[in-house]
Amino acid sequence: MAMSGLGGVIAGAVGKQIVSKLGEYAASEVSLQWRYREEVLELGEKMKDVEAVLGDADERSRRQGRQGGRVYERWLAKFKRVAYDVEDVLDELDANELISKTQSKVSFWFSRHNQLLQRVTMPHKMKKVMNKIDKIKEEGSSELNLVPREARGQGNRNNETFAANWNGDGIKTGMAGRVIEKEKIISLLLTSEEADRNISIIPVVGLGGIGKTTLVESVLADKRVNVFDVSVWVHVSKQFDLSKIGRAILKSLNSNINNLSDCTMQFLSDNLTKELATRRYLIVLDDLCEEDGNNLEELKMLQHGRKGSRIIVTTRNQSVVQCLRTGFLANQWKICPIPESEVINLDVLNPDDCWELMKQRAFGPGDDQSSLEEIGKQIAGKCGGLPLVANALGQVMSERKNVGAWEDIRDTKVDLGLRDQKETLERLMLSYYHMEPEFKMCFTYLATFPKGFVMHRNRLIQQWNALGYINSRHDGQRCINYLLGMSFLRIPGSTSVNPSPLHFKAPTKLVMHDLVHDLASIIVLDEFIDLDATKSASWNKARYCRHAQLTNFKNDPEVFKYIPGLRLHKMDFTM
Repeated sequence: MAMSGLGGVIAGAVGKQIVSKLGEYAASEVSLQWRYREEVLELGEKMKDVEAVLGDADERSRRQGRQGGRVYERWLAKFKRVAYDVEDVLDELDANELISKTQSKVSFWFSRHNQLLQRVTMPHKMKKVMNKIDKIKEEGSSELNLVPREARGQGNRNNETFAANWNGDGIKTGMAGRVIEKEKIISLLLTSEEADRNISIIPVVGLGGIGKTTLVESVLADKRVNVFDVSVWVHVSKQFDLSKIGRAILKSLNSNINNLSDCTMQFLSDNLTKELATRRYLIVLDDLCEEDGNNLEELKMLQHGRKGSRIIVTTRNQSVVQCLRTGFLANQWKICPIPESEVINLDVLNPDDCWELMKQRAFGPGDDQSSLEEIGKQIAGKCGGLPLVANALGQVMSERKNVGAWEDIRDTKVDLGLRDQKETLERLMLSYYHMEPEFKMCFTYLATFPKGFVMHRNRLIQQWNALGYINSRHDGQRCINYLLGMSFLRIPGSTSVNPSPLHFKAPTKLVMHDLVHDLASIIVLDEFIDLDATKSASWNKARYCRHAQLTNFKNDPEVFKYIPGLRLHKMDFTM
């Protein structure tokens, strides 16, 4: 699938990362000890020359569309592969140095990492990647006529970036244009139940990225809904896993229950009945996509709460709500959606509301808005009424507060060549395209996690650091804050939401919006492979990739013999 405008954004991020790494390596103790400093310096200069024309190649690939821009896309893809080859050479030098420090002199002498052997082979490897760089540089200048392009103007902020939806005192919801819907949900939560109805479902329906989750989070943060004995948040997403839903709810209700991973549905049902029977609960099933009425009927495990309990369901599909209206639970008034006329159907925001959201992120106290406001309103018109896009673009605009940079954002066109969710993902791609280059690789790495996965901040920073995407913990925290500001990462109001307002000293757990996950997956389409252990015999052994995710692994070592052998040393795994 040709995707105009896609190759450049990731190629540019890779190029900047490798050039930066070469600069640091040239002055390092390792390069001096192994006497490769001159070669590393030469590699750095060659990479800088090629990196300088990336912007021109990317601009032409987008300007000429999917057909005319394909030749530039191919060139950008070639550059990316060469950049990775350079990185692999540096990684090998690092590995050799580490091994030389940890192995005995005797074993190191007879190993393939012998210093004399490396001094023979390493210059050959460096020369090989230099030839690749020369070749792609020649192709870019003589065949494609690429020229250096000035970097986009930067804003007037310092290097520290703060997320607009989080601070040390709590959550700032950053909503606009949803006051009526919020008050309606609160009213439905507080209204006394009819005598013959126990538990009602309040559906919130709308497009992906339209702000369903943010709206419900703002409801739960409102002190008026502190009337419930317990509030629980479950991210459901595309795969409807009843056991996972039950475990998440039960763990929130009783933290003393351990070892739920292997428990039976009967155990879950019995314990949920016990825990819910004496409580008036509020449960949020976020991003419910299941349209099979028989599966939805299994939500009967939630029917034992006290009268006045509520279930809020956010979904993109009206048919999910219709399925909830049928079957035993609805007919017996055990659990039933509110009347159709009361369902919360979210429409897109108007451009003025999008601009209000963008301003919250784009401008700080005392910023002069006069010269930028008109351009900002024009950019707001490209959001399609989606708060997710408005938040992302607003954060990007906050880093480049000058007329030229904002005009560049306004005039950028992206064509991913998609059918499903085409416009939404292309609008999100616009914000990724203009993202701070130092954070792009960190973001795309998030595609290696499953949808709805709760990421732990410290582990994520450690993984970024191990991959060379960041240099310090401080850089990792800055990146997390930046992605939070874009709404590309979110602090889960998740798993358990206390009746009192939410407070966070620091965002230790993070989740990613499903649409943002789709975006990251598209960007790294040719760099990431999902290896299903149940289908290991059919794995494509020749596939080039940088990251691999091993799923459905049942501690069977046999699957590892099917791991793609080509460039295996380059791959990192999540399980």
